[in-house]
Amino acid sequence: MDWSGKISVMHGNVALMLDSMSTTVASSQPPSAGPTTGPTADDQAHPRLGAALAYIHQHLGEPLPLPLLADLVQLSVGRFVTVFRLTLGMTPHRYISLKRIRRAQWLLRQGHSPALTAHECGFYDQSHFTRCLKSVCGMTPRQFQTASAPPPGNAGRSVPKPRAQVAEGNSRSMG
Repeated sequence: MDWSGKISVMHGNVALMLDSMSTTVASSQPPSAGPTTGPTADDQAHPRLGAALAYIHQHLGEPLPLPLLADLVQLSVGRFVTVFRLTLGMTPHRYISLKRIRRAQWLLRQGHSPALTAHECGFYDQSHFTRCLKSVCGMTPRQFQTASAPPPGNAGRSVPKPRAQVAEGNSRSMG
């Protein structure tokens, strides 16, 4: 990987880290799903951007064209991108991508398949999702799931089945 590739990955990691520090999400609730309990730092960033940010969070799995977002805040597309970048430190496209990746990470931790996760988070297809996730955190969706899986409670030991399941399983195999 050349320097530009390393800088791009570092920029993605820094942006994701800053994004995760700017909002607080309860671990039991997926990011951008449902109403938030209070205003986030993003919502207070610029008074006119509030409507666009709320729309982005509510429609993360759908296409989010810039003209629609700019129209929500009554700005031209060019002015919207400029205000957004100056206020949040990244372009609308980068912001939306990071929010989608964050939601995808939450869904993967919950055990959803990469294909379903890609669809739910608004990626074009699973391949697009894999490329985006790999560019941000350096892992494929399966690698991410494996890395974020909780450690087994009884490492090296099998968990015994309840007696009813064992007996039921034996009766099926005998007849």
